[in-house]
Amino acid sequence: MRVLEERLGRIRGELLELHALSKKAVALCLDAMYGEEVAKYEVEKIERQADVMNSDIENDALSAVALFQPVAKDLRFLATVMRLSGNYERITDLALKIARFSVESDFCRGKIEAMHRTVIEMFDIVEAALKGDMRNMRDELVFRDDRIDRLKEEVIKDAEGRTLDMDTLSIVFSATHLERIGDILSKNGARIIFIEEGRRVWIK
Repeated sequence: MRVLEERLGRIRGELLELHALSKKAVALCLDAMYGEEVAKYEVEKIERQADVMNSDIENDALSAVALFQPVAKDLRFLATVMRLSGNYERITDLALKIARFSVESDFCRGKIEAMHRTVIEMFDIVEAALKGDMRNMRDELVFRDDRIDRLKEEVIKDAEGRTLDMDTLSIVFSATHLERIGDILSKNGARIIFIEEGRRVWIK
């Protein structure tokens, strides 16, 4: 049905827009944590936008199911897109939590920035998959998710011998939030495979 195809295309476009918004929030969150007030304001604005967009995508998907009674891949897409959308909204929540920290020291800054870069790489991999390029997606996400896990453990180990002041606690919590964002992106990758191929895989 041409009308269904147009509706699905619109929903996919909305999802890509939400993906880009959540990526932007994550891209800015460390700048905000290290004192850039403009970045903090921008992350707060994006988080509010993401809430609205998530609701819009859910409503559009439910309406499409009710109106067109899709089957096979189209039904998998509509059933899954709401989970993907909700995950992106959750990512913006985590980015805002990081942005609201205030860190003045350079404790573990290199490791936090390495985690941050790796998460951004994961966004790019998932975006390519949403646009149809799924080559090696699972392996690429697993590799990066494992890297993030290792870095988080290193941050926690480094913090064990320090006085737990606000900077140290903020860095530990930020590492935990970045790890969680990586986990969520891995789950989104697994769900894209389900949409496209109809099989369930475990990425995270």
